[in-house]
Amino acid sequence: MSEANRFTTDEWETQLEGIDREIVRHALACRVRLLAPGVVERVLQDDTIVCGQDNPVAFKTLRGLLVMHYLETHHMAQAMGPEQAKAAADSVRTHLGRTLGPLLDNLLPDASQR
Repeated sequence: MSEANRFTTDEWETQLEGIDREIVRHALACRVRLLAPGVVERVLQDDTIVCGQDNPVAFKTLRGLLVMHYLETHHMAQAMGPEQAKAAADSVRTHLGRTLGPLLDNLLPDASQR
């Protein structure tokens, strides 16, 4: 069975959404404003200064989940084609941003300017 036939678009979206929900959960535990410009890059660089609360275990998990999100998106692009994978990933981000974005960026203090 080829990778393209292994998952439907809905299954890829569900898998990516599960990863992204965990990203949100760990970002909240660390009080990281993930949607602020440059913050994801700083997390990937292992820069804990973006945390509003010290939580090394949650931060390490958050960083790993961001890498996992990237890898899953890459696998989606290989299996489905880049345009379809981008559409699926955008759909997940839009859904999560609409439902959880205010939690990440409006309720947390701005630690990204440190």
